[in-house]
Amino acid sequence: MAWQINFSDFDPDVDPCSPASIDLLKNSGIDVQRNRREGISSVRYAALLREKLFDHHGGAFVTFHGSYDVGYLMKLLAGGRPLPETSGEFIMAASGIFNGRLYDVKYMARFCPGLLGGEVGLMKLASMLNVEAVGVAHQAGFDSLVTGLTFQEMHKRWAVMDGRDSMILYGLENVCREIKSASSLGPLRRPWTLPAGRFLIAPPMVRPPLAFPSPYFGGGGAGHGPVHLLPPATPLIGRFAPIPLQHSFPRPCVVIP
Repeated sequence: MAWQINFSDFDPDVDPCSPASIDLLKNSGIDVQRNRREGISSVRYAALLREKLFDHHGGAFVTFHGSYDVGYLMKLLAGGRPLPETSGEFIMAASGIFNGRLYDVKYMARFCPGLLGGEVGLMKLASMLNVEAVGVAHQAGFDSLVTGLTFQEMHKRWAVMDGRDSMILYGLENVCREIKSASSLGPLRRPWTLPAGRFLIAPPMVRPPLAFPSPYFGGGGAGHGPVHLLPPATPLIGRFAPIPLQHSFPRPCVVIP
């Protein structure tokens, strides 16, 4: 199964975005205006991710051609602060956040016989592995489910998920290998981390309620009042009965769409 979270604080009429991408999402069933009305604050969600996942999670994180996805997630967790300026610093920061347990399925497919060196899209790769899932393509939940099931199938057939595969993002292979090689020689100064190695994220009470603030929507531009502070994340957490999974991963796994 997979959860899909829709955020309320993205406005395609104001925030920088690709019109073609927005059209693709709309054609795939995403109702942007409904998300604005009924979606979840990305800042509160980021606080929950930090508190309940990144501070305690010991499993793996999986993505497909994921450099942009990782960048968006890092920016979300950091409350919209700028990303590292160089690709090397970006990979170092990502390694600290994901504890070196991030896997890019498109890159790993390169080492699996019969998968055309990984030079195919997600759905084609899933089809080649006889992976099936129910849902609407190009929505985060469905794409995450397909990515996770594809990863599971690759692990079952070829035992992927070792030191060779971790922290190598498709398209950034060279810099990723350089960072891994350097880290094996000694400790690296990781940007965005505290001395103890924990990921540095501003507390939810002191950052604006927009992960990507805009001067036209609550971003503090001319003519706008102060941004309202948010309550801490913890009181908002509910308790749910566990739901049995139809598919089991080789170990705890979180998929980045």
